[in-house]
Amino acid sequence: MATSGTGPWTALTVLKLVLRFGPPLVGLVVIGRAVILSIGGDIERWQFALGALLILAGFASKLVPRQ
Repeated sequence: MATSGTGPWTALTVLKLVLRFGPPLVGLVVIGRAVILSIGGDIERWQFALGALLILAGFASKLVPRQ
């Protein structure tokens, strides 16, 4: 069992991965749901906007400089 901070998958590494890939994946799901609903005629523009913002949030995390 690895001690805290010595293993390849520290809590900070896992948190960084979740913050990096979580919002874009959720954004894709939100946009996909909005597309499916829009086929039935119920266009929810706020869902498209929310999905796009979540995807951009994932890419914006790359702008934060490393230590």
